[in-house]
Amino acid sequence: MLEKEKVIIDVLDIFVSARRGLAFSDIMFQLNDIYQSRGAMMEKSLLEDIMNDLTMQGHLNKFKVGTVDTWKITEEGEDYFYSM
Repeated sequence: MLEKEKVIIDVLDIFVSARRGLAFSDIMFQLNDIYQSRGAMMEKSLLEDIMNDLTMQGHLNKFKVGTVDTWKITEEGEDYFYSM
């Protein structure tokens, strides 16, 4: 099982590196790519909880691109990531 704190760091790292908005499926794909080599898979429910928590804390902004929910990191989110 994946540790929530480690997944949070990886999610924020993906956003800092991407410098653009990402859909849930993009994030899930990248996390599975990271964890697959360790024999683990990202659980959809855990990622949903993390994305909701980060959005409520102001670290991510959620918006729609067409019909797809998309997130982008905020300045506060970047500061939080670099302080970890």
